[in-house]
Amino acid sequence: MADRRSLDEGGYILYSDLVDRLRTRFPHVPHWRLEQVIAAENDAITGGLLRIVPVEVEDGTIEMLEREVAEASAPDASDADDDEVA
Repeated sequence: MADRRSLDEGGYILYSDLVDRLRTRFPHVPHWRLEQVIAAENDAITGGLLRIVPVEVEDGTIEMLEREVAEASAPDASDADDDEVA
């Protein structure tokens, strides 16, 4: 997880780079879901457009996707529905 910084020290990353890293880390997650979670995290942090995003958006997106993966692979978890919307 990235270190928390003030807005003046905050880092930004390219949206396309973020998507590429997440697709590599979560290859089983549909592309539309990755973009949905990224957008939700970005809106929660900035409310801005997705051209560049604060590093914290990646951290939050990873946390949400790891939680979803853990829940989906739990022994009593029901089958995940790719058509389900958050």
